[in-house]
Amino acid sequence: MVIPPVPSAPDLEPALYQSDGPVVFFPVRHHSPAAARLLAAFIRRIRPEAVLVEGPADFNDRIEELFLPHQLPVAIYSYFQKGERRRGAFYPFCIYSPEWQALVTGREVGAVVRFIDLPWADLSAAEEETLPAHRYADGPLRTSDCVAVLCERFAVGDFDELWDLLFEVDPDLSLEDYLQRCHRLCYLLRTSGGEVSAADLRREAFMAAQIRQIAAAASGPVLVVTGGFHSHALFSHLRSDSPPPVPCCPAVDERGIALTPYSYERLDRLTGYEAGMPGPGFYQHAWDHAMVARQILAAVAQDLRERKQVASSADLIAAWTMASALADLRGHRRVWRRDLIDGVTAALVKEELTAGLAHPFLAAVHAVLRGKQRGRLAPGTRLPPLVADLRRQLAHFNLEPQQRERTVELDLHEQASRDRSRVLHQLHTLEVAGFGLVGGSDLLGRDELERIWERWRLLWSPELEANAIEAAVYGPTLAEAAQSRLIEQVEQQERDAKAAARLVLAACQMGFSDLGAELLARLEKLLRGDHDFFALTAAAGSLLYLYRYDDALGSAGGEALGRLLAQVFDRSLGSMAKLGRVQGRDRELVQAVRTLLEICERCGAALGLDRAAVCATFAEVAADATALPLLRGATSGALWTLAAPGGADLSAFSAAGVIGDYLTGLFALGREVVQRQPELLSEIDELVSGFDEQTFLEALPALRLAFTSFSPREKHTLAQTLFPTAGDGPPPVPLAVDAQTAALALAFEAQVLAQLDRYGLRGGSKDV
Repeated sequence: MVIPPVPSAPDLEPALYQSDGPVVFFPVRHHSPAAARLLAAFIRRIRPEAVLVEGPADFNDRIEELFLPHQLPVAIYSYFQKGERRRGAFYPFCIYSPEWQALVTGREVGAVVRFIDLPWADLSAAEEETLPAHRYADGPLRTSDCVAVLCERFAVGDFDELWDLLFEVDPDLSLEDYLQRCHRLCYLLRTSGGEVSAADLRREAFMAAQIRQIAAAASGPVLVVTGGFHSHALFSHLRSDSPPPVPCCPAVDERGIALTPYSYERLDRLTGYEAGMPGPGFYQHAWDHAMVARQILAAVAQDLRERKQVASSADLIAAWTMASALADLRGHRRVWRRDLIDGVTAALVKEELTAGLAHPFLAAVHAVLRGKQRGRLAPGTRLPPLVADLRRQLAHFNLEPQQRERTVELDLHEQASRDRSRVLHQLHTLEVAGFGLVGGSDLLGRDELERIWERWRLLWSPELEANAIEAAVYGPTLAEAAQSRLIEQVEQQERDAKAAARLVLAACQMGFSDLGAELLARLEKLLRGDHDFFALTAAAGSLLYLYRYDDALGSAGGEALGRLLAQVFDRSLGSMAKLGRVQGRDRELVQAVRTLLEICERCGAALGLDRAAVCATFAEVAADATALPLLRGATSGALWTLAAPGGADLSAFSAAGVIGDYLTGLFALGREVVQRQPELLSEIDELVSGFDEQTFLEALPALRLAFTSFSPREKHTLAQTLFPTAGDGPPPVPLAVDAQTAALALAFEAQVLAQLDRYGLRGGSKDV
């Protein structure tokens, strides 16, 4: 198959294609091995005086760091803070990246190498919309309206296959063919893709000014290496008598730039507008070997063996045969990425492929295509202050992760352990790899708090240094960065009191129990947005523990915590008064009222709560005939406990369907007071004794539930109160059956007696 030419672009001037002018434009697709190979050879041939590369111009004063003996892939990480906005962006480099080859080959031939792109901080700080964090992505090319037309013309599935067909598959592609094809393709995609973004126009104005300045001082050729999307625009700017003005750079509060390790896994994860060349491991093989598909298939076989999957030699031969046939059918000069995937699928996958489920054979293929390479920075690379502080903290507290996993168990009642825990929680908040909390006390659920402890698993990760460098956007020290990240997490939540309580706990675990003005203001805003009674009272319970009972984190009695707790308490009371008849949440409802009562009892004076107003709200709910009996009972119990008037009248709950619910709430909140109120017990006894057998049986399950609030000793005390002489006689004969069976027997007996009464067959007294 002869590849048809890329449609002509009559507006393109022939001078753009020239490779021997004073300024030569070399268009690339980021991370294209074909572009990188041709570019390196071209630089060695023309030996330019300067090589200008699309990349962050604010890294030029540190560009020599790129030539240290790093293990690729690495990336330039640029970050800034402006007010509440924090952003970071990556410029990744693989061995086969054209930008990397331009840098190292340009340096090899003695050229001046410079980055010419508008610094990320200046670009993003001026934009309202969030720009892609991957600065070597294909977004503008992929989104062009022309892509679908070209894919149909060339009989390929997507932009990646289109690029492979035009540039990567043919190992003998000439420089002249590459330049013409790439300039034409990128120009067509740009001019058919709608309006160019303001951010790209600002970048191009900045790059054009850089090129013009360096070209004016150069006595030899200047080579400009940028994404093909920008080449024609830069060419036009240089030939224009009225170039666009250089964009002004807005002020930012803080900015930084540094090298960071990268990985093929991260590069392959990028999707959508941030996507670049897929399957970096494949293109690494394409860079290293002419017969890339054979190398890939051998690696797939090895990966399958490691996964304990059986693939015989015949299977692999079948996959290769199928892939080769597909390559011939598609007109590929050699077996390529899509041929290999389809060949394995057709030859080895016997089952129907289900959406969302990965077949082990295809998983092995994609793992090899992705690659395992992870970068590592060379000694001598300058790092952000955060990384140095992190290393100091880890060494000081003996928390440095090693190649071999180790476990650290901490007793938070000990100051030394508490200090180590705070560092670990700060790392956890910043998502620094290598530190995992695997066990310990549940301070959010507040279960088993006799001993407050934590167990952490420490294991060195190749992502550790990269995570630390990328976290530098949040601050120069570990504590500052963690607190800034926590504030950002609060900002990402909406109307969620439970999330607010969880983040307050995280702050206390990191040693920020005073919260700070900025964090406190955002937490207050988050809590104000939630109107859910159950979420508010759950948050109140967490805050109550930290403010009143904590003896391990150092948060008890904190002024900021008290302020939050008082606000949540007030909002919870207001929400309870408007609750309505919620269903299916009985246990939560009782616990919610219990939490409010406990706050009033334990912290009312310290928080300055208006006890009279609190009791008035409880009384209002207790008297509300539209409220659930359970809630009315709970608020009545709270009033009894607070020795306040206003509880509901028991006679209002004489029906069998409601008395048990009312008493459940009453006993749960007023258990101790009820035991000291014989009048109430007598009233309950009188009410229940008036039930006939059927009514009593209907009320019995809820009544039994209500009395579970009391311990066996307390139940005995209640019985003694009702029947002072009940224990004087001989003990009753123990039941031979369980309580449920006895209740069924009583119900059956009542039915039999009712039938006897109906037909006048029951003689003597009805008490017999």
